[in-house]
Amino acid sequence: MQKHILFILPYLNQGGTEKQALSLIEGLGDRYKISLLAPDGKGAPQFRKLPITQREFTRWDFNFFKGLPELIAGIREIHKEQAIDLVHVHGAHELMLPVRFALGKVPVVFTVHGYHGDSANFSYQMSCWFSNWFANQVISVCEAEYNLLKGFGLNTQKLNLIYNGVKEPVLNVDKSIELAKRFNLDPDTQIILGTAARLNEAKGLTYLLQAFAKLPERYLRLVIAGNGDLEVSLKQESEDLGISDRVIFTGYLNDLPSLIRLFDIFVLPSLQEPFGLVCAEAMSQSKPTVVTRVGGLAEQVIDNQTGFIVNPRDPDDLAVKLQELINDRELRDRFSKNGYERYQQMFSSEIMLEKTAELYNLSMKN
Repeated sequence: MQKHILFILPYLNQGGTEKQALSLIEGLGDRYKISLLAPDGKGAPQFRKLPITQREFTRWDFNFFKGLPELIAGIREIHKEQAIDLVHVHGAHELMLPVRFALGKVPVVFTVHGYHGDSANFSYQMSCWFSNWFANQVISVCEAEYNLLKGFGLNTQKLNLIYNGVKEPVLNVDKSIELAKRFNLDPDTQIILGTAARLNEAKGLTYLLQAFAKLPERYLRLVIAGNGDLEVSLKQESEDLGISDRVIFTGYLNDLPSLIRLFDIFVLPSLQEPFGLVCAEAMSQSKPTVVTRVGGLAEQVIDNQTGFIVNPRDPDDLAVKLQELINDRELRDRFSKNGYERYQQMFSSEIMLEKTAELYNLSMKN
């Protein structure tokens, strides 16, 4: 009988946490029996299609007193169907406590997916405290965060660095053509700069708009894929900067790889970023990248080899590097080739799956 792994997520939105968990579930489904406990959310449909046991619980930030007993009951129901051999908790350290309450000594693996905002340091400290008490193993998705957790006192014997991995996409050319028509993009006559991110402050998109406004060429287009709280204000800013006719906001797209295929240059101007999953997706399509010197982005991109690394909150620096790439096709081609090779060596889905499976098996032996 296959070992039984339970995944627990604190939400099912449309971000990197969910993408990485989905990749693990899909990629490891032939090795383990996998079950899922997670609240409903915008990202739920892609999980609900999976042929696995699933239960829901109410998000704790919506109703803790309803969500806690639902989570414990869900764990026990799934465990009754087939004994759980390991629990993999994603993103929310506090979820490890009810796991221990419900399952006792069953091994727990916890993945830290990064914290943002003014309370980030406190969240990292709490994550270390919960992990030291309740986790058997902890996964950090980048070296910068690994060092941060180590500095906050996480037991290094539990700490593991496993970069997020992405599949090399099977591209639908017709879908890319459809998206180009939909958003009035012409890859033959335009140079298309693109990004994909939640439209919130942590992604630094206001600085990307300011940088793009310094690039006067009429054949340039900037594509911003994603949704979020700042959508209205970012659109207004593009109007105020006089670039709204060259900036396209696509909203959230289910088929992001088909859009990335249209990009000549990928840009991620984040102010905080543990691991840029979308950056790895761009590298898997041989796109030259420009990112900021924050978190794991500076580990993904090798400056002047696979792309450029610029200072955060610095539209002048960003504009200079973008202009250099726009003007030099050979440089773009070199960065593209080197970036794809680095993706294969470091950030492929296969590497992530193998390292995660090794950690699961180690945890279940001890």
